[in-house]
Amino acid sequence: MNIADFKTLFEFNSWANARTLQAVDTLPEEQLYVDLKNSFGSIHGTLVHLCGAEDIWLQRMNGADPGVFMKKDVFSTYASVKTKWSDVEAGWKKYISVLTETELGRTLTFHNLKGEQVTQKVWQSLQHLVNHSTYHRGQITTMIRQSGGKPVGTDLIAFYRLQNIS
Repeated sequence: MNIADFKTLFEFNSWANARTLQAVDTLPEEQLYVDLKNSFGSIHGTLVHLCGAEDIWLQRMNGADPGVFMKKDVFSTYASVKTKWSDVEAGWKKYISVLTETELGRTLTFHNLKGEQVTQKVWQSLQHLVNHSTYHRGQITTMIRQSGGKPVGTDLIAFYRLQNIS
């Protein structure tokens, strides 16, 4: 993958996150906190995890080690998660706008949430982040459906078609 590919991938990620939040917005807020027996319990819990993961990876890209992971009790409302997510999205947009081939090939060393030292390439971390977000958006889609809402499509191919990317 080259710089243009990563820029497109992060445009997709931002688009898919926005569409997911739009679908969540259609539900009564109390539904967001209902434990649906998912990986992170509720829609809110999954959103905190998803935003938290994107945030900690951004912190790592910017040199934070160890980074601080978002906690559900600190971001206890949907509004607080959306506000934080807006900041995280802005941070990624800034990071990606100045991304270079050298940065893609840089070795990233940090401590994971278990305290273990990890070393990997930036490009691997960026691909992982988008893949991880896609996975959890899929969980949110299911929970929206379980809550009586109408989820929206966030597939990569839908983004390509919408953007007329060939």
